Amino acid sequence: MVEDLDTGGYDDARLELLDGLCLLRPWPTPLRARVTSRLTRLLTRAATSGAHVLPAGVGVELSERSLLVPDIVVAPSAEVVGRRLRETPYLVVEVADASTRRYDRTLKLDLYRERRVPACWLIDPDTATLEAFELVGGVYVTASATGPHGEFAATRPFPVTVRPAELIDPPDAE
Repeated sequence: MVEDLDTGGYDDARLELLDGLCLLRPWPTPLRARVTSRLTRLLTRAATSGAHVLPAGVGVELSERSLLVPDIVVAPSAEVVGRRLRETPYLVVEVADASTRRYDRTLKLDLYRERRVPACWLIDPDTATLEAFELVGGVYVTASATGPHGEFAATRPFPVTVRPAELIDPPDAE
C-alpha cells in the first residue's frame, strides 16, 4: 500500500508502486537530469495562475496500491501529502533513458490514461524528440511528435513552446 511507504520510512523518490509491486527506478543519467532541470525551469516560467510545477520527486498517487513518480508534474495546486500528489495532475512528463524508455512508454502511459491525466509528454534525450499525448474520449492521442530541430507549441496546461534540442545542447549552458 502507498501508505506503507510512509510508515516504513521509505523516502527514496525513485521508488514506485504498481498494484502493490515495489519498483526502484535507476538514478537519472546526467543527460536525463539536465533535460528534466531545463524543462522544469521552462515550465515554471510559463506557468499561469492555477498551474503549479511541483518539485522533483513528487509522486502521483493513482490508487491506494499504485504510486508513480514522473520526472515533472504540473498540478492544479502545490499541496502534496508527504511527497505525494493525490489529485489528478494537469500534465506529467517522463524523460526516458535506455533503462526507463519501455516502462515510460507502455505501463506508465497506460496508468496515467486510466487515472485520466489530461496530458502526458514523453521526451527522449537520446533522439532529442518530444511526443505529446492528450486524453480524448478516454484514450491518449498524439498531439505532437517533435524531432530534434522542431518545436512544440503546447496549449495544455498553459501556452509554452518547447524546442527539444535546447533542452539538450549545449550541455554546459545553464
